[in-house]
Amino acid sequence: MARRHHTEAEAENSERWLLTYSDMITLLLALFVVLFAMSSISVRKFDEFKTGLLQTFSQMQLQSALHGGRGLLQHSSLITHPGLTPGPPQISIPEPGAGNPTSAQIAQEVTQALAAQGLSADAQVVVERRGVVVRVLSDKVFFATDSAALGPVGDAVVDAVATVLRTIPNDVSVEGYTDSQPILGGPYSSNFELSAVRAVTVLERLWKVDGINPNRLSATGFGATHPLVPNTSPQNMAMNRRVDIVILNSSTTENRV
Repeated sequence: MARRHHTEAEAENSERWLLTYSDMITLLLALFVVLFAMSSISVRKFDEFKTGLLQTFSQMQLQSALHGGRGLLQHSSLITHPGLTPGPPQISIPEPGAGNPTSAQIAQEVTQALAAQGLSADAQVVVERRGVVVRVLSDKVFFATDSAALGPVGDAVVDAVATVLRTIPNDVSVEGYTDSQPILGGPYSSNFELSAVRAVTVLERLWKVDGINPNRLSATGFGATHPLVPNTSPQNMAMNRRVDIVILNSSTTENRV
């Protein structure tokens, strides 16, 4: 009996090496998998990941996570913006009737402002897709021939338009145009230069005299391009010599920011 028990114990002990061998193979497999993974790391992708992580989480949030913070529930926003404190977004609810006026409303206000100063016959107010155009013929109220100086009535027209611009946030584009007659002599070398200087003259009055923020203003000289009517008669050419004060609509203003 004793001999049989001893033989069975020896047979059982002789198979224990299989367990050790299988453990070793498993560990080696895991080691090779780790080594393979490490050898396949893209340094560029790792740096991008590191940079993104640092930009997304503030130092406070990282420390909180390391010390058992609530992770994603720590703040309502994970992105730290300069000057802003993490927390629920602040929503501004406009009062009833508030908001940017439509082009039709702006055109009505400009028309009323011109009428109040007796200037209804000196400017034309047109609503286009880009906004409200206050069109002023240079021969009537703005400039002498080949001159970029504003006349007294031109001053009054610009000032009347400015009373509306002070009440709205819209950007303004001042555009100068001429007829097709070439410029011979004088201070300006071309119609482009003359139209640009006239536009700048109007812009500077809006800014320096009427107090409109210059960040809202721009000036462009189109010369004889984009005529309203063909330059085939003195009357038509007079219509093409003009300055347009364009009050851009809200969507155009936002895209320029």
